[in-house]
Amino acid sequence: MRRLRVVILLVLAAVGLSPAPPAQAGGWAVTLLDPLPEEFEADRAYTVGYWVLQHGSHPFEGELGKTGLRIVGPDKVLEFEGAALPEAAHYAVAIAVPAGTWRVYAMQGWFAEFEVGTLTVPGGLALKPSEMAVHVGAHGDGGEPPHWGAVRPPSGIADGHDGKVQPAGEQAPAAAPEIRNTAATPQPRPPVPAPLLVLGGIAALLAAGLATRPLWRRLRG
Repeated sequence: MRRLRVVILLVLAAVGLSPAPPAQAGGWAVTLLDPLPEEFEADRAYTVGYWVLQHGSHPFEGELGKTGLRIVGPDKVLEFEGAALPEAAHYAVAIAVPAGTWRVYAMQGWFAEFEVGTLTVPGGLALKPSEMAVHVGAHGDGGEPPHWGAVRPPSGIADGHDGKVQPAGEQAPAAAPEIRNTAATPQPRPPVPAPLLVLGGIAALLAAGLATRPLWRRLRG
């Protein structure tokens, strides 16, 4: 019995002292483009301005890393690295794209890439609707001084990155809530944490040992 207690204490210590798995790095960003030419010609150089906004509202605090545009065709990938402009979160990149249909992605440093849309050359850029809403306010989230002056990202709320910008203060009408019938659908049970599984196994061992102890005494006597 004493040895069993020692084993239990060691298991509990291991569970309590084992490092917790690191939390996944959170955060997301969107890229907003400055006004573009109405038409792109093949192999002609254009300078594109863009804003990389963390949470769709403010500059990233720290070293963001490489930004720019990655343009993907059926059998070719073009990468154009941008350069920082004086304004916070503002960049510019020079591109020259051959004729064809291309998917355009924004490289956002250590943030995941943001799909901008589809570029047709010759032709224009069709922006892809996004699930990430953009809210660019005059001040930071905590009421700190403004991030930008006269040169700044589009103000207001751009829902879905589709170019339809609503004035600040006006909210898009809320969508009707989706009604789901969950009566006949069994809900999955939440996973049992590993420490509880260990403690459950120890409890089962203790119960088995206590139940067989009288029988063991009778056999010995």
